[in-house]
Amino acid sequence: MKKFISFLCFLVILTAGSAALATTTDQLWLFNTDEVMPVPDVVHNANGQPLLRVDPGPGGWQGGAWSLSGEIDVIIPNDPTLRERKEITIELLWAPGRLDAFIPDWPLVGVSAVPMDKMTMSVVNDPLAGTIWTQSIYSIVIWPNPPREWIAIKGDILVDQLYIETKCVPEPATMGLLGLGGLALLRGRRKH
Repeated sequence: MKKFISFLCFLVILTAGSAALATTTDQLWLFNTDEVMPVPDVVHNANGQPLLRVDPGPGGWQGGAWSLSGEIDVIIPNDPTLRERKEITIELLWAPGRLDAFIPDWPLVGVSAVPMDKMTMSVVNDPLAGTIWTQSIYSIVIWPNPPREWIAIKGDILVDQLYIETKCVPEPATMGLLGLGGLALLRGRRKH
């Protein structure tokens, strides 16, 4: 029973340590104005102010949404500490724009960073029943953790809101040291 309790304590310490070492940012743009460089409506980023620029092309702002046939560019500053990877979640509320027959009427999302050795991306599209809107959630992982990333969103689309969360994830060696430290603390407590 003591071993089981010690193992549970070890898991709690490891999880708490992981949360303490991971750095998270989040930012939300609702696009309630026609500002082409709007500040986020909500931002939690201790590493600086994220920058967003809208290049709408011939579309323009239409009462709470950007009609793109251009591009939205976002620069997200993050903790520059060397870490194993960065996890990025992008939630985009969009609808087909139908302005330009040459440009696809769905979002094209890309991420660029230096350094970036590898990237994976998956997307889930959820059409909102009874509306023209779709919520797309992009799950992106890049290796290693860069100090900032550039996110580009293109397409012949209407963009109603954009939420971006980044998480700098510690390297496994750091997690192992945390676990060993937790075990040493537990072992030290049992001797007294």
